[in-house]
Amino acid sequence: MTENNTGKDKSKEELEKEEEEKKLKLESLEKAGKIAQDVKKFIKPKVQVGIKVSDLVNEAESKIIELGGACAFPVNVSINNIAAHYTSPIKEDNLTINDFDLIKVDLGVHIEGYIVDTAFTVNFSDNKALENIIQATEVAVEAAKMMAKPQVNTKEIGKKIEEIVRGFKYNPIKELGGHQIERWTVHGKKILPELGSQHGDKMEEGDVFAVEIFASTGEGSIHRTSAAQIYELNPYVGRVPLRRKSSKQILGIINKQYKTLPFAERWLAKEFRMGIGFGLQELIQQGKLQVHNVLAEKKGVYIAQSEETIIITEDGYTQLT
Repeated sequence: MTENNTGKDKSKEELEKEEEEKKLKLESLEKAGKIAQDVKKFIKPKVQVGIKVSDLVNEAESKIIELGGACAFPVNVSINNIAAHYTSPIKEDNLTINDFDLIKVDLGVHIEGYIVDTAFTVNFSDNKALENIIQATEVAVEAAKMMAKPQVNTKEIGKKIEEIVRGFKYNPIKELGGHQIERWTVHGKKILPELGSQHGDKMEEGDVFAVEIFASTGEGSIHRTSAAQIYELNPYVGRVPLRRKSSKQILGIINKQYKTLPFAERWLAKEFRMGIGFGLQELIQQGKLQVHNVLAEKKGVYIAQSEETIIITEDGYTQLT
């Protein structure tokens, strides 16, 4: 009798805890989404010819914090053939937006690890070949969202994305695309592909997805460059021997402040005056850190990007960003 009552009580407690977690998740995502929307409105008019990329990045990241959020990853500003993962380095590189550039701004906000991810593109070129490139990504995002609901396989959405982007005479990028977002993990287990021939996953109620579309004037295939300013803790590697004091200190900061979220080398400069490069190098060599190299098509190619975050509901989706 006692055992049965305890079992029932425990079951009720578990259900209540589950409901509380669902509520916290939704409230956190909605708050993060509102901050992301406000930051986009704030930063988009500042994307102008002549402005330094580092100023844009710093202003966007500062605004996220000012509004009560935290950066889910360093703000990316990727120009022309650069597809992703460029953020300002620890030493000012004076990268400036020029006439004829195609600029992508990708930002993420989290509240206690609950993440939203959003991106937009601004075109300063009068090149006829780029006339509809932003529209191609925006139309594809809208179409993908409209298909999103429980039990839909993301492969079917990928077919529609590919059809739309190619219909605008551009190419989707096969190595990039949408993705599930999990707590403390920007790229979750499930993918939302850009091509119909790629593997897909079943959407389920409560899943959070970044609907992320790229359109390229090139072949639609990117390569890793040698440049890297973004790193991320590898959660699958346990304790490793570290010789350098700076390595141990950096690892402590990562565990405390960023956990498994991507971070910028320049963020560490707020905590350390020196030793950052050597410390990161040892952590990479020991497998504790993953490196996010800048991703690009060949020079002369232009890439546009649009992205919104949604949560799958009982009969469809709710947009968060």
